[in-house]
Amino acid sequence: MAYSGTVSQTTFDTRKVIENAARRCKLPPQSLSAEHVEVAKDQLYLLLSDLSNRGIQLWCIEKQLYPLYNGVSDVMLDLGTLDVLNTNLRTLQQVTGVDTDTSTSRTVFFSTPTFVTTVGVKWSAAGVPLSLQRSDDGVSWTTIQTETPTASAGEWTWFDLDSSVAAPYFRVLATSGSLGFSRIYLGNTPTEIPLARLNRDDYTNLPNKSFQSNRPLQFWFDRQVQRPVMHIWPVPNSAAEDYQIVLWRQRYIMDVGSMTQEIEVPQRWYDAIVAMLAAKLAMEYVEVDPQMIPLLDGKAKEALYFAQQEERDNSPMSILPNIAMYTR
Repeated sequence: MAYSGTVSQTTFDTRKVIENAARRCKLPPQSLSAEHVEVAKDQLYLLLSDLSNRGIQLWCIEKQLYPLYNGVSDVMLDLGTLDVLNTNLRTLQQVTGVDTDTSTSRTVFFSTPTFVTTVGVKWSAAGVPLSLQRSDDGVSWTTIQTETPTASAGEWTWFDLDSSVAAPYFRVLATSGSLGFSRIYLGNTPTEIPLARLNRDDYTNLPNKSFQSNRPLQFWFDRQVQRPVMHIWPVPNSAAEDYQIVLWRQRYIMDVGSMTQEIEVPQRWYDAIVAMLAAKLAMEYVEVDPQMIPLLDGKAKEALYFAQQEERDNSPMSILPNIAMYTR
């Protein structure tokens, strides 16, 4: 028996999603006009957005680093953030050496091979694309990763390295334009402590919301229309600028792109997306027999149920009840 020899190599782009949903409405794809396609894309966008109300999509959890600034209590989170799942305050051990600066780079020579796990750049001009590199001899360089920061003068950007190998040389290289910075921070040995989440009442009841410290301890997550805001307390002071907020956020599924691009859902969700889109299109397209609507709704709910049942990470869970007050 012959098999394809491939796994998960089939491209299921937006066009296929819409065409399969139309077929379930008993509409041949060739009968779809440009207006039909635009309506289908709009409904697909609404469908993907609505999934955020139905639990956490595991593929939409991201780790992010945010800088702290002296006297600034509000941290504006990235567009598309739905919620923060875990939030830590990170401190680093700074590593230093002999610095050599050019218009496009900073090279650091350590006295012994040294690990670098995190790099911070405080810009004196607009951020430019970077290459983070290490070397054993200062001549041949290995690129660890590349970054394209969007930052203005006076802002920090922080990067966790994909790999950390001890080397005597480390370089931050601008791959385009000049490297304008006021500080470059190289760190290792990260230590993280959780930040406690406050509700609105607890935050508003704080007697001194402008109290400053180098160790923020708590935050209120303020969900705004476009971008949520973390109101952190105590307010960071100047010493806190060497620290970062490390958070794992839940975000929206990526926007629907062109008809030849794929939608950002895993393969196990394709049937549920097609079924739910078909149910939505049955309500939008006048050509669809109204008697199809209950059938398509039922199929959509069934497919969604099975997709959600598998949306889990299978991690072990420990439950440690505290019954000390009953056993003393």
